[in-house]
Amino acid sequence: MKDFLQTRAELQDLIGGEFVSECPEELLNKLGVPDADLLLVKPGSEQEVSAVLKYANMHGLSVIPIGNGQQLHIGAMPRHADILLSSQRLAGIVEHSAGDLTMTVRAGTPFSEVQEFLKLSGQFVPVTPPTLSGSTIGGLVATAANGPERVLYGSWRDIVIGLRVVYPNGEVIRSGGKVVKNVAGYDMNKLFVGSQGTLAFITEVTLKLRPYPKHRELILAASARPGELIELAERILASECVPSALELIRTTEGGTVSYHLAVGSDEVESAAKYQADRILEMAEQVSRGIVFTTLVNDEVEQFWLEYRSKWGQTDPEVLSVRAGFPIPRMTVLLDLYEKEASSRGVEIQYSASLGTATLRIQLKDNEMEAPQAATRLHQTTSVLRELAEANGGYLVIEHASPNLKQDLGVWGTVRGGLSLMKGIKQTVDPNGILSPGRFVGGI
Repeated sequence: MKDFLQTRAELQDLIGGEFVSECPEELLNKLGVPDADLLLVKPGSEQEVSAVLKYANMHGLSVIPIGNGQQLHIGAMPRHADILLSSQRLAGIVEHSAGDLTMTVRAGTPFSEVQEFLKLSGQFVPVTPPTLSGSTIGGLVATAANGPERVLYGSWRDIVIGLRVVYPNGEVIRSGGKVVKNVAGYDMNKLFVGSQGTLAFITEVTLKLRPYPKHRELILAASARPGELIELAERILASECVPSALELIRTTEGGTVSYHLAVGSDEVESAAKYQADRILEMAEQVSRGIVFTTLVNDEVEQFWLEYRSKWGQTDPEVLSVRAGFPIPRMTVLLDLYEKEASSRGVEIQYSASLGTATLRIQLKDNEMEAPQAATRLHQTTSVLRELAEANGGYLVIEHASPNLKQDLGVWGTVRGGLSLMKGIKQTVDPNGILSPGRFVGGI
């Protein structure tokens, strides 16, 4: 292991003194290593990324790739870490082919800037991630941070059609291409999307775009009984309707629990009206007690921005998890989740994407007694994971104290494919310098 000051000086020689600094406390806390000596390194070109990785690989230094660090809390704590390698300076639009509905951007480009640019052409990237305001394209791709639109538009694995990445040995490779119909060879993109920075450093991303909807409509169906809303969602999925979002939302305000089913429609206005009428018809068959509110266009966008931002927060008192299990088990399991949390005095809020059988959960203990609160959160999360896995699902911890992450394990039971993932990791990163221990199975 090289001396900290010597490492800093040598990296400054590689990319410039002002772009190598001590890591801010905020990022250390997000990573779960508050007392570590880490360097924050911001290369300004792909060549500099390559030089830094070659240097780290040669000297056995561990590297954690990041964008702006908005999602650095996701993943297990690293076994060791020396460098946070940021893509912040690798920003800008490389190419926009409006006619082909594709775009190539550098990895450090803020996602919000990409969306604003595309609006001028009547296009967009169909994702509303939980960390929209400060996230970079590369960070969102590396963590596969999807949004409620996945039910219609797919995930980042469907949206990303090309990448440029730098391997730990400094080699630069391109995967995929710059056109939507690209069938040559293996789809290497999917290796890197959601790999949590364990395989390579992403420097450039090519995206498949969508025309911005001519009309956006959101129906908010409210009921005191979540089972009614799940039944309505099942009817919608089995019908001719094509929802752009299908989110069951449980919130708690001042001790009052409320449930809403948010059904999106990205269509022309006449099609949206037809879909709204059909949803009202189906709701009548489920219950006359469901109450409806309708939002349109800018109201829809504002709703999703405010709603999703809640799931990107990292309140120290809140434990956040991501889970999934088969849709037919949703009603039973969500009811059990609520009962398990309530029995321990833990407040639960969730957002269930019923079209993709995934959900996000926030758990909070309001008693404020630190040791007891941690115990109750630990017990609740453990039971929720057991229920998910017993029903063919999973539960991943996204935000929690380092102690809880360590005790519970971030990723849960690995059901299959671990040996293959380890083989890929060994092939591209034989010295294990990229995000060691951060991913599934300690990869």
